[in-house]
Amino acid sequence: MSTPTPEWLRVSEACAYSRLSKPKLYTLMNRGLIKNCSLKEDGQIKGTRLVSAESLKAFLEAHSSGGEHLQKHE
Repeated sequence: MSTPTPEWLRVSEACAYSRLSKPKLYTLMNRGLIKNCSLKEDGQIKGTRLVSAESLKAFLEAHSSGGEHLQKHE
């Protein structure tokens, strides 16, 4: 039984999940193609960047090809 994917992923988890490099993931987030948020307290220089797992999966699905001929075996 597999563990369900959390709704929000840290950048390292999103990279592992999608197999995208960190620079590529940041490029996609900066272009507004993948939903993300930054949690940062007042005065902090760095915060915690979170990536929407649903948005990441939707992006990958939208850019996938093939599989049209796959059928479920009953």
